[in-house]
Amino acid sequence: MPEKLMCPIHQPAPLLPHSGHMVLLDCITDYGEDYLCAEAGVGAKHLLLQNGSLPALAGMEIMAQGIAALAGCHAHNAGEPVRLGFLLGTRKLNLFADEIPVGTTLAVRVHASTQDTTGFGVFDCELRWLDAPAEAKAKLPSDGLLVQAALNVFSPKDGKAHL
Repeated sequence: MPEKLMCPIHQPAPLLPHSGHMVLLDCITDYGEDYLCAEAGVGAKHLLLQNGSLPALAGMEIMAQGIAALAGCHAHNAGEPVRLGFLLGTRKLNLFADEIPVGTTLAVRVHASTQDTTGFGVFDCELRWLDAPAEAKAKLPSDGLLVQAALNVFSPKDGKAHL
């Protein structure tokens, strides 16, 4: 059995079914049986930038990667391979900003609300800003909350999608 992962995890890429620039998480700061906390930076070369900033709607992908990272942590700890997962959609999505400026550090938190044995799950997720460029802070929500959602996901047990 592999050694259990300890936080902080500064190289989350091996825990995600993503590669290269598509890995949007920088660090996993904490995780447990049904939750994960991570940080992500919005750099000048961020894959999802549009017109020089990150659309708040793109926060869904960052939160979905938090869910994938949680599954990856559990897979690693069980000695299993990382499996593919699919973001199916959301039953609620609240955006508290239109865009997130370059230079912002984000905190993502995901918490399993429902998971079943077939691989379907619903996760309550939040994306908050921790730090931002001084000139952008006044334009961001003062409580830090940028995006809140319940994300519906599916991860087939054999790693393949069956239609």
